[in-house]
Amino acid sequence: MTDFSIMEQYEFHVTTQGLELVERAEDPQSSGGGTGALAALGGAMVARSAKGALTTLNRNRNRSRNRNRNRNRNRNRNRNRNRAEFGTQDDLGIQEPWEERAKLYELRAEWMDLPMPLPPSLPELREQAVDLLKKQVLLARPQFAMRREEILNEADLELSRYLRPYGIETHGGYEATIHLMLVVLALTDEIGLYYKARWNVPRPNQIEPRLRPFLAAPAHASYHSNHAFQSFAIAFVMSRIVPEHPGSTQLFLSARRIAENREWAGVHYACDTEAGHMLARMILPVLEKVLEKNMLAAQAEWF
Repeated sequence: MTDFSIMEQYEFHVTTQGLELVERAEDPQSSGGGTGALAALGGAMVARSAKGALTTLNRNRNRSRNRNRNRNRNRNRNRNRNRAEFGTQDDLGIQEPWEERAKLYELRAEWMDLPMPLPPSLPELREQAVDLLKKQVLLARPQFAMRREEILNEADLELSRYLRPYGIETHGGYEATIHLMLVVLALTDEIGLYYKARWNVPRPNQIEPRLRPFLAAPAHASYHSNHAFQSFAIAFVMSRIVPEHPGSTQLFLSARRIAENREWAGVHYACDTEAGHMLARMILPVLEKVLEKNMLAAQAEWF
């Protein structure tokens, strides 16, 4: 039977290589040679066991680390491929526009107090909500199946509706243009939430309980429509880059359709759409200053 009492003469020290078994200060009462040899043998056995356990532990850690590294590498590769092909809303988290945000807040005095009109009164909002009830009935009919599909596709503001008017929805070579659109969406989302919080207008289904929105109403306020604001902001910016391209005119029509679809979905009033268009027009001079480098890079892809 192994005598583990000899371990009273040793202690473990943590080193950069793992655990190391070190002999304690010599005890005068246990200085016998045989006992010392046995202690050395037992210490070596324990040291080898500890070293083996640490090797196994480190090997398992390395396997887990490599597995996670490969998983993250594959995930990032897939995200990058999707960004190049489609430019989805998720890409905003991958390529955070810190430089553009910093410029935006350097110019905050130029956009934090724009002369936006006051939202309608509650009785006026109730009248507009009744109009949405009519759209709710029509939207359920078979002939409006395409609009229902559009509403679902546009819920997350994916880029196809903005790329399609220019015929580049499935084409490469327009990475700077796609990146510009994504940055516009990121900045206008933040600006839009700032103005929504200022007015704090209730959603249509809060004013008109009979309304059953086709989409779940977002938790933030209604006035203005951020879908309208962001879509028209992209249209205004693109009209500065390629003003003579027929797609620029079509993009404004697409922005209008996207905004009105939010009314058909029952999550925005008509006044929200108009306020979003107005805010996009007012914010354009600020975006031109903040995104000058981005706009020049996108314009170079067209000429």
